[in-house]
Amino acid sequence: MEKKTVLLDINEIGNPTSGFGNIAKNYSELYPKVNDEVLKFHFLLPQGYEADFGDNVETTNLRRKFHKHFSKGLPQVDIWHSTNQQQLKRRRGKCSKFVLTIHDLNYLTEKNWIRQLKHKIVLQHAINQADAVTCISKFVGKQIEEQFNMKGKKVKVIYNGVGDISSDPEKKPAFASGKPFFFAIGQIRPKKNFHLLVDMMKHFPDYDLYICGDDHFAYNTVVREHIAALPTKNAFLTGKISAEEKVWLYRHCEAFLFPSQGEGFGLPAIEAMQFGKPVFISTYTCLPEICDDCAYQWQSLDPDAMAEEIKRLLPDFSKEEGRVEKVKAHAREFTYDKHINAYISLYKELLGL
Repeated sequence: MEKKTVLLDINEIGNPTSGFGNIAKNYSELYPKVNDEVLKFHFLLPQGYEADFGDNVETTNLRRKFHKHFSKGLPQVDIWHSTNQQQLKRRRGKCSKFVLTIHDLNYLTEKNWIRQLKHKIVLQHAINQADAVTCISKFVGKQIEEQFNMKGKKVKVIYNGVGDISSDPEKKPAFASGKPFFFAIGQIRPKKNFHLLVDMMKHFPDYDLYICGDDHFAYNTVVREHIAALPTKNAFLTGKISAEEKVWLYRHCEAFLFPSQGEGFGLPAIEAMQFGKPVFISTYTCLPEICDDCAYQWQSLDPDAMAEEIKRLLPDFSKEEGRVEKVKAHAREFTYDKHINAYISLYKELLGL
């Protein structure tokens, strides 16, 4: 029997520090290892990107401007999997089945009403065409069903895989002062609420705060203004960091802080748990679902109240018997084996295999 071809759009592999790029990188490493009797794989890659993924994977390079409007040169496959909703900005090749993965509907809070409408029209069109719609949390699934006409389709929740980095090599960043510190990471966007962490640090003069991530967004100015106004001068916006530096910061931080109000999954919180670290999160979006009772939840995003909660709860973390192992065990629930096996089953179901 000739194998059926599944195309995975992993064009974000060229930006491994982003969430979508991290997923693309893991897909590129793990799907080639799948030795399936009836499926083979095809990767859609960035323009000019070259790599050898082995005999089980074919590749096509995207021509950015051309494939925004035309499908010529794109392969004909049995299943086309758009692995995130941003990929709807370009054409698809011919396929018998279409799988659409939606990570979040953050445009509802990040965009003005005109752009919201544009996003909704594009996404509704893709949902109409899709043979299967998946998402990465029950929270996002509920949002999708509330916002869109699903035409009788059910949204399937497949939680993200989180690669285990707890044993990876580390490198101490040059900005680390030697003081105990709190750590936060993510794109420097308003939904992350990083300015609240800065304002909170006046209550922790003996600690530093390192906020790391892509800071080319306009919100970085807001965070820097709060840093400049902080009397204790113990908060730092570092920009992007390397994978080795990220491991060092997870491994040595006193706590991981994540007051975000716009997450589809919240991968950094799970990564921090891999190191057995105390994690503080907001009660918004999917974070309580993904972190369960293994993270402390700020009931109020007021900097003074947030600081009070950290002071009250942090000393108890290491004293509670079994707490560290419970946190690590929860992080181990989100494996790429589970994630990819769920998609393999979905592909086969759609193809009647």
